[in-house]
Amino acid sequence: MTAEPVVTFQTLRRMGWCAAGVRNWCDRNSFDMRRFREGVPVSELRELKCPLADKAIAAAEQEH
Repeated sequence: MTAEPVVTFQTLRRMGWCAAGVRNWCDRNSFDMRRFREGVPVSELRELKCPLADKAIAAAEQEH
């Protein structure tokens, strides 16, 4: 069985997100930015129902 895709800092960087943009997004969504170090499961980000999270999910799924 294949592990669930995760969104990492590398995923976000490949999308063109800068550290300040990630920090701002995390602050607005009450999300701990440090979690992207190890990777955040896409299922957890889907719960946010956020268009930017959806783009990160799509990128992680494509990488997977």
